[in-house]
Amino acid sequence: MRLLELHLEVSDLDRSLTFYSQLFPEARVVGWDKKTAAALVFDDGSAIGLWIAGKVGLKGSRAGDHVHYAVHVTHDELEVMRTRLQAMDVEVFDHAWDPPHKSIYYFDPDGHQGEFITKDWLQFLTTWEKK
Repeated sequence: MRLLELHLEVSDLDRSLTFYSQLFPEARVVGWDKKTAAALVFDDGSAIGLWIAGKVGLKGSRAGDHVHYAVHVTHDELEVMRTRLQAMDVEVFDHAWDPPHKSIYYFDPDGHQGEFITKDWLQFLTTWEKK
């Protein structure tokens, strides 16, 4: 089992597509539903969906209007993403976990908080289960 998709509510689809296309240039962009939604699809088949605020999907579903999401990366990838965000003039916030793990946080144009982190949930469980 793996997470397939996450949907974010956005106020301006074009602006958000520009932001996320610059952040994830390797992703393919797929648009649907009269330009009220789009997705960035990654090579592993997972996706980040962008839905215009107020869009209602199947069975009344909605995208999140204030979301935190995290992407697991290697230490080298973390620095690549830091450089990419800074080139986009996005403020980056650092957080240190137990050595050698760390995160960088940022906000997208709609205030969603993204994170790139070198520690995954299995590593967190190992730490927390010992307490």
